[in-house]
This record gives sequence, structure tokens and C-alpha cells, in this order.
Amino acid sequence: MSSENNFWIPRNLDAGKLLFVWEADSAFIFIFFLIMGGLLNMFLLGAALAVFISKGYQYLKEEGGRGLILKILYWYTPSDLWLTKRNPSHIREFTGG
Repeated sequence: MSSENNFWIPRNLDAGKLLFVWEADSAFIFIFFLIMGGLLNMFLLGAALAVFISKGYQYLKEEGGRGLILKILYWYTPSDLWLTKRNPSHIREFTGG
């Protein structure tokens, strides 16, 4: 096999940047918690947090796309925390706004 045929084709045009075989943003979250656990001499806790938080981030990213965090905050936080007047969440559920 010649070196001119050695390249990687992404699955689609919107594919994110990769770090080895992982998406870069998920890999950075994993590496951050792994390093923080090592620096605090709690490597097993850091490794567990790295796995769970990066898996959770991947799940949220696959489910909602852009603006998901704001949608979650809108539906699941008390309306007193917002700067503008909002209906309580039990009313927002029925009215959609």
C-alpha cells in the first residue's frame, strides 16, 4: 500500500474534530477530569467522574443539539431564577411557553 492512499475520510461533512478516535470535545472533558483526579491524589474518583461525565455529555450532545442546555434550564429550573417573569414549570408544561 502506498503512502499516497493513507488518509481518513469523515462519515459526513459536519463531523467534529477527532482526537485519536474520539471526538475532541468529549476527549478533552475526559482528559480534564482524569488529570484533576490525578493532581488531587484521587485517581479512581477522577477516572470514574471522567467516564460518567463524558458519557453524559455525549448523550446530551446526541439528543438535543444546539441550545439543549438552555432548554433544560428553562423547563427544569424554578421561574424565580430567570431575570424575566416566567410561568412556573407546572404551568409551562401545559401551555408550552
